[in-house]
Amino acid sequence: MGALHVPDLEPGPHHDLVEELHRLHSEAGRPSLRRLARAAGCSHTTLSHVFSLPHLPAWGPLEALVLALSGDVTQFRELWLAATAGGSRRVPSSRRIAGRRAELVVLRRHLEAGSGLVLVVGEGGLGKTTLVATASEEVSCWVAHARGRALLAGEPFALVADALREVHAQDDGVWLDRALAECPDFVGPSLRRILPELETAFVDAEDRFALDRMFAAVQSVLSSLARQRPVALILEDLQWADAGSLACLERLAVGSCRVPVVGTLRRGESSAADAWLKRVRRDATYCIDLPPLTAEETEDQIRLLVGAHPTRTELERVHRISRGLPLFTRELARSMTRDELPDRLSDALASHLDGLTPSARALVAVAAAADRPLPPGVVGAAAAMDGAELDEALRELVIRHLLAGPYDTSDVALGHPMLAATVRTQLTPGEATSAHRRVAGVLAAASSPAAAEVAEHWRRATDPGEELRWRVTAARAACARQARAEETAHWERALALWPGDGPPPAAAGVTRAELLLEAVHAMIGQGRTVQAAPLVDEARALGADLTTAEHALALRRSSQVMVATDPETAVLFAQEAVAALADLDDQVARVQAMGDHSSALRAAGRYEEADDVTAEALHLSAGLGDLALHREVLIERAWHDVVAGRTQAGLSAADEASRMHVPGDHFGEVWLGTFHTDLLLMCCASGDEIAEAAEAGLEATREADIGLFILSTLLVCNVVEARISEGAVPKAMRLIRPYTKDRPRQTTRFLHVMRSWVDVLRGDLDGASKRLEAVAALDFDTSSHRQAQLSVEALCDLWLDQPGTALRRIGDGIAEETTTSWSPYTGTLLTLAARAAADLAFADPPRRDELATGLSDMLELWRRQWSDDPFGPAAPHVAMPATYATWRAELARLDDTATVTHWTEAADLWDRIHRPHDAGYCRWRAAELSLAHGQGLIAARLLRRAHANARGHVPLLRRIDALRLSDLVEVRSPVPAARRGDRATTLIVRDDG
Repeated sequence: MGALHVPDLEPGPHHDLVEELHRLHSEAGRPSLRRLARAAGCSHTTLSHVFSLPHLPAWGPLEALVLALSGDVTQFRELWLAATAGGSRRVPSSRRIAGRRAELVVLRRHLEAGSGLVLVVGEGGLGKTTLVATASEEVSCWVAHARGRALLAGEPFALVADALREVHAQDDGVWLDRALAECPDFVGPSLRRILPELETAFVDAEDRFALDRMFAAVQSVLSSLARQRPVALILEDLQWADAGSLACLERLAVGSCRVPVVGTLRRGESSAADAWLKRVRRDATYCIDLPPLTAEETEDQIRLLVGAHPTRTELERVHRISRGLPLFTRELARSMTRDELPDRLSDALASHLDGLTPSARALVAVAAAADRPLPPGVVGAAAAMDGAELDEALRELVIRHLLAGPYDTSDVALGHPMLAATVRTQLTPGEATSAHRRVAGVLAAASSPAAAEVAEHWRRATDPGEELRWRVTAARAACARQARAEETAHWERALALWPGDGPPPAAAGVTRAELLLEAVHAMIGQGRTVQAAPLVDEARALGADLTTAEHALALRRSSQVMVATDPETAVLFAQEAVAALADLDDQVARVQAMGDHSSALRAAGRYEEADDVTAEALHLSAGLGDLALHREVLIERAWHDVVAGRTQAGLSAADEASRMHVPGDHFGEVWLGTFHTDLLLMCCASGDEIAEAAEAGLEATREADIGLFILSTLLVCNVVEARISEGAVPKAMRLIRPYTKDRPRQTTRFLHVMRSWVDVLRGDLDGASKRLEAVAALDFDTSSHRQAQLSVEALCDLWLDQPGTALRRIGDGIAEETTTSWSPYTGTLLTLAARAAADLAFADPPRRDELATGLSDMLELWRRQWSDDPFGPAAPHVAMPATYATWRAELARLDDTATVTHWTEAADLWDRIHRPHDAGYCRWRAAELSLAHGQGLIAARLLRRAHANARGHVPLLRRIDALRLSDLVEVRSPVPAARRGDRATTLIVRDDG
């Protein structure tokens, strides 16, 4: 082909790059763009742009083109980096790192064009920081860096906040402000919880969706940032990251966020981080387990460190002693004659501190205590020095290679976390206390201090008064972010710091009663009601010290704590709280307390009184102008009505709630849609009705991009379940397929359970079994969700003719259930267990009676496991009569006492609620019995109806057809062919029938 177009460029590095690229193309014989595209694995249009457009290409396509032309990648990398640097040619940082070529390529390509999470894992000293820093220097996108720190483990979302804060500081917040303007309305207020410097609207501290909004806000703002400018995140030392940031990273790993994220983690430092790694590496885009350097790579490292190649003897000795760990090699390279390292690396690192001047030692102490990069002026202030003394001390530390300016900034930090840990062990108690006190002071004076970090410094400075003040601040910050575990830990520490005698510390800004009540609130959020009970008693005992509002709050907390163990006492507490709030004229809090009262009454079995309280709360909320609150009370009213058997009234209330639109409340719409469809499923509504009720919530998930919000996935599952229930399997498949193209992940686990159910019905039993096996490795946190998963697993086992597996699975699954953990799925699960037991007994005729007795007793024990009978009136599902009839029929089949009537009555009940597959199953069983009793005509009629019911249920259709073929040679209709309009058939029953 002819010469390609050469863009008109000014002389400089970009011009040199383009000129060299066209020269390489000419030397290769001018291959066509389509030929090069096939070799490079990209489109010919992309390669044409690399050759011809006047702007600088991304490195990925350029690298692929150079490789296709058999050019020198390193040479072109230097040219490209020189062009990206605006004319200042520089040696690529990859020339300054030994080995890690493959890992570097993976990280570089991920940062430039990837998405999701890549993890770099390995022990300390393997060079994780050097690797990711090198990769970040070799990409054209902007990279934000943040590092986990042990001192910030109690500050929720600290790591994520640090990364976003770096974005905010990039151009005085202009980029971040533009990104926020493109996001849904909830994003800015949610991010303000972790970035107080943002000028956004007020955030509601009691928002029930705060945590989910936070996850969605981080994903939304990152996606918006990426749309405006290529961006990536590097988050280091995840073993010390806070729980909120780790949870957020897990969401990003499986979400639709386009921003590439790289995280580094050192194993063995934190059991929580190790457990997180085990779980999240399934969802990560890639996980790099960093190996030690080879001998050749160690030789490269020594050459880079000392400027000369080591002798073979020196190399063998260094590699043997260092075991390929770059940090160890660096220590040995400083003295090539050393025969060994000290037993502990910390001893080798400590030797670098010998002979430091007092000023340098003071700076090292402050840097180690801070354990984070700090501006030189802040470090100097903490060390009580400035001017020439500070400059001289910093110069000394740089000469000794003790400092490392992270990521081309001028901040002061020790060269490696292990060096910082070594310095802290070398400090005398007085030095450590003084350093932490000074660091606490300078951090507290910052514009937006991390309260948990400051509190931890005061703890290490042994100042309980200051620590108490900052613990309270840290606990309130954690409460605003819905981080109950961190909040509880701070409140409990504050209680431990409270003086046993003497006046309360005024600086804490909290009374003892407030402290107790806040701790109880956090514990309830964690589900620790038993541990919270003594604190409630103590708070109530402080009655004289409580204001009326505090007293009402104490009563509410008391009711919430006692409702599970002593509901009658919880009722009394809630009544007193409602009365106290009525006197205060705080109507919103009063309505909320009435919700506590209603819950306690229901727990005590006083349902009519609970209905009356809910009705009063509904009347009050209607006049407050708080549409969201009124909607919540209305949907609670709907739930009460359905449970009490007032189905039509309940559904009318739910319909009214669904017509109440709260602008911008996407999460509320999803919550309402999920609640409404739950009620409709319990009432066995049609698939169209349930799809209509879900539409507003599904639209909200699309608008706010919150499809992986837990209630969003459950809302989709409800619509799919409705289609399955009415026998519309193709419709169910069309709904669920787009959500389940990828492997099962924690955030999509419910969707994959539904997909497995659909696959079972479509006859793909092997596919369903494999999918369920992957789903079983994920966490199901509530009883109803576990029981739903178990039901689908057992159903798959049964159609695979593995009743023993199904029965063991159900038994193991419900073994740890509590007496109150029954759900609408419990009756279905027990019915599947009875079916499995009957199949087992039927398959072993010699031991049938013995097996039947034992299995019947076991099933009855399982039924009595729950405090309420799963088949009784407390189970409000409209399908329960049909489920119970099927349960009784399966037990009769187990005992060999079943009759055709058992099954036909159950089938009729399923017909009444439009559940064709269940009706078809019952009629198939009835046909089996009819044939066994020689009732061929009845069997034929039952099989025809069963076949019509089973449309879409492939395994059941196969059993029906097999029964026809094996037991019926020919079927003769009693109706003449001329009248029926089809051919006549003859019924002939086998002799053994």
